[in-house]
Amino acid sequence: MKPEAAPAGNEARVKPSNNEPLIGKTIAGRFRIIDFVGRGGMGTVYLAEHETLPRRFAIKILKSEYLTNELFVERFRREAIASSRVVHPNVVYITDFGRLPEGNFYIVMEFLEGMGLDKLLEAQGRIPLTRALPILIQLADALDHTHKMGVIHRDLKAENVLLVEERNRVDVVKILDFGIARLMVPDCTNSRITAQGQVFGTPEYMSPEQASDKAMDGRSDIYSLGVLAFELVTGQPPFLNENPADILHAHLSQMPPPPSALVPDSHIPRVFDGVVLRCLAKKPSERYATAGEVRADLQKVQTVMLNLASQLAQLPETPHREHAVEILPRPPEAATDERGMSLIEMRTAVHETLLELTLRLVEAGILDISYSRVIDEIIHNENEIASFQATIALREQEFEQIRSEFARQESALRYSILDLTQEIKQHSGPTTTLERMARKNELTNQVDSLKGRLGAIQVEKREKIIRLNRELEQYRHLNEDREIKSAGFYSTILEALHQVRAQDPRASQLKFGMMFEKLDRIRNNMEALRQHTGN
Repeated sequence: MKPEAAPAGNEARVKPSNNEPLIGKTIAGRFRIIDFVGRGGMGTVYLAEHETLPRRFAIKILKSEYLTNELFVERFRREAIASSRVVHPNVVYITDFGRLPEGNFYIVMEFLEGMGLDKLLEAQGRIPLTRALPILIQLADALDHTHKMGVIHRDLKAENVLLVEERNRVDVVKILDFGIARLMVPDCTNSRITAQGQVFGTPEYMSPEQASDKAMDGRSDIYSLGVLAFELVTGQPPFLNENPADILHAHLSQMPPPPSALVPDSHIPRVFDGVVLRCLAKKPSERYATAGEVRADLQKVQTVMLNLASQLAQLPETPHREHAVEILPRPPEAATDERGMSLIEMRTAVHETLLELTLRLVEAGILDISYSRVIDEIIHNENEIASFQATIALREQEFEQIRSEFARQESALRYSILDLTQEIKQHSGPTTTLERMARKNELTNQVDSLKGRLGAIQVEKREKIIRLNRELEQYRHLNEDREIKSAGFYSTILEALHQVRAQDPRASQLKFGMMFEKLDRIRNNMEALRQHTGN
């Protein structure tokens, strides 16, 4: 199914009631309006084409009736400043901000088409955890970067998240609407856009400190992210009520249930419940300190899900047998021929046979009970190996993501530099006026600033790749260490089996003897294959 189209800014796409007078006009000398997109509470959105470059943009223009309303003008200005500070692949990109000759303010941003997360929830009710996790990981990553840039969104909700398709990747997140964002940097005007005692935001997603008009930092957005995570997998936010005041009171005083309690048929793991409930802690000090920590824990949940899927895929198709029924091994003539196996498959078969034979000998009292603890260590070690290998695979995929994400940021900045450079040329010449010189100097400063940001992004990309290489090396060392430990454990039980086979007549019973013969056969085939391949 093709996703529902939604413009950047998530304004509803509606048919204009009258002819739009701005269609066909050019804004800022380079953005020609070609179509009407939608109308929201504060502004009207148009589709525009660049006059010289083959690119399209969305232009949001503040409605004329709000020009004398300082609150709406400040929200509009704040959206432009906050969004422009955050250059991230999961945040809508702002390229320009200004004022029309008629007095209306405007914001130029990338043009996006996709489906709002709220529309997806309306259509599907709730989202499978396997789909929700990548969305939440992107949101956490975007918030982590946003907070590092000194911006708190303060209105994160499903309506302000757009899912688009980029470079054959679906469900790419774009955070929209920084209209009530708070700028935590000294060089930006940061006047209140709410009166004392007035609460601004969306009740269902508000943190307790936002609901009570107290001081906020990035942990308020983390609470909203927890609400959104809860909603994605259950189909509803943790607190619902027709009266907004009751919802705010619930945020302040009621503990939310774990998401899995609302949808027991979804088999949501407890580790995910733990992440969500920590995000939804009433006290900011009890939540995650940063959105980066949320992202890391969500990635761990994703690893758990991958491991679970891998284990389910390896389950045998034979009917389950009760442990009380003892099944004798098949006679040699009916046994599986291991000669068609690879070395890795044979090694796995040897390990499985060693574990089963050791357990049976311990149960029979032939081997000491301490060997059951060795088996526990092996199982624990093998789980860690599987986890490390899954993490390594995910980290290796991140290399391409980093290259793709930073290439997009660099491209956007280079296009902006090119735009401004062309405009500088228009203000150059022998008949340059003081006004044109002032504009040229202003544009030159903007170009220098963008070049500085481009250089910083390139440095950040290199640092991320270096850091990722270091993490991969650490996980590979850990994986190698666990593999060495496992090999030692298997050697220990193999030596014990050799001794008991030689010294205890009970080990010669049919049910044990056939398993010893199977072990010998697989090991002999492994040795023959090694000699044949030279491994």
